Amino acid sequence: MIDRDVRDLIKAHLDITDEDLDNVSPGYSKMLSGASELMTWNIVAEVTDSEYCMHKCKVGDKLVFSGHAVDPVKSTCPLCLGALAPLIDRVHILWDRIFDGRDPNESWVRYSQCYDAGLIHGGLGRVIFKVYAEKIA
Repeated sequence: MIDRDVRDLIKAHLDITDEDLDNVSPGYSKMLSGASELMTWNIVAEVTDSEYCMHKCKVGDKLVFSGHAVDPVKSTCPLCLGALAPLIDRVHILWDRIFDGRDPNESWVRYSQCYDAGLIHGGLGRVIFKVYAEKIA
């Protein structure tokens, strides 16, 4: 069940009716219930390896996910759909751990790779990201 305060916030933000909110799936309801805890974490995708990247992602660059969005102020890595798409699965896994009250950094998820397979596998560039969560102080 979604907490009343969270429910009121969601209703105001999405302009959703009580009836429609009551029909949200159990998994999505769990996520909405954990929204306040999620806001105390950043999910970070840090470049650990980069070769011939068209967007010039370089080792040490970061994509920082705050809440449900990439934070453009905290991020230093250029946005690339080929990098973002595979990262979303990893981010969702870490979010799910947060919603369950578990440490997201104890997940089996550690790395992600952009869609370009690299020169030796028929592509051109290749970027590897280490994915982890940081608790916001």
